[in-house]
Amino acid sequence: MGLLKSKIVVVPLGEVDFMMVNRLAAELGPVFNRSVDILKGMKMPKEAYNVVRNQYYAMVILSKLERLKANNREKIIGICEEDLYLPEENNILGYADMLSGTAVVSLYEIRQEFYGLPEDERKVYPRLFKEAVHRLAHLFDLSDCRNPKCVNYYSQMMLDIDNKSEKFCDICRRQLTHLV
Repeated sequence: MGLLKSKIVVVPLGEVDFMMVNRLAAELGPVFNRSVDILKGMKMPKEAYNVVRNQYYAMVILSKLERLKANNREKIIGICEEDLYLPEENNILGYADMLSGTAVVSLYEIRQEFYGLPEDERKVYPRLFKEAVHRLAHLFDLSDCRNPKCVNYYSQMMLDIDNKSEKFCDICRRQLTHLV
């Protein structure tokens, strides 16, 4: 009896550019050697919104995404435009919870406007792709890489994301192949 491979499911949350989500889904499959589905969009959960912070609590979003899983082998990643937070962090680009097999990535800080700069659409998708791959790598049990050129490198600043590759380093590639 062969083991069934886990599937990746991309979920647009709120008002997200569907063309970008579609491209992301198409390009994630080959990276992880998995099939990728796109679920119908989901509204941002109202209960995740913190009025005081004017942000969305990432863990509530992950719990909503977990309910969409067809089975425990699926890895679900939500993509949104809203500003996310965790209690110990003011702003986050994304978050992955290995136990639930869910992750979320926000375009909020990925966009140049967050930094008071003119929008540059050419930077948005590569940043989203790298951040999504990094979060999914966690769902496949990979820890952060120390190589600043590896897509799995933990980026402290947007410059780190811009400077790293869209590919795994040899070490992470071997670990990923071994794990999955």
